[in-house]
Amino acid sequence: MISLDVMEISKARAVRILGLGADGSRALPSVARAVVELWTDGAVILIESLCTGDDEPLAARSIRRWCDRDRVDVVFTVGRSGYERADFAPEMTASLLDRALPGVEERMYLEAARGPLDLLFRGKAGMRKGTLVVNLPARPARARVIVRFLGPVVGHAIEKARGSDRDCVPAGAPR
Repeated sequence: MISLDVMEISKARAVRILGLGADGSRALPSVARAVVELWTDGAVILIESLCTGDDEPLAARSIRRWCDRDRVDVVFTVGRSGYERADFAPEMTASLLDRALPGVEERMYLEAARGPLDLLFRGKAGMRKGTLVVNLPARPARARVIVRFLGPVVGHAIEKARGSDRDCVPAGAPR
């Protein structure tokens, strides 16, 4: 059991990672390491993961619980976001989101693409009750690229979704 003082808890970021399919489940440790290594903004990262395999109803229930009841900051799904018939993550995620983030999705597609087959990634990104939900590919290298891209915007996206009226552009910055 890890003990955190009150200051650390206020700076903590709760992340849940859901492994989908066999490939997504195998990629969970690599994605968890990427989150910890890349999100070095001083926040304590509290990560929990779950493998649901190909059980889409269990995956959807888990995401709803993490967003609605547990109010975690970020939910990543890993795997099942490609072009095969069994790849259900994008449709499942889209049905759970309150708001899509098409700019993030577009950047995920372009940033992570390294070869022609990478263009078949269909991941979704958006908000559900103040939680950022993002589909990641099962290939760890591509997932790390997306996590790296999201690092600087996660905190601001969560603040805005939870009602912050803080200006998006820092004072003195060009608009």
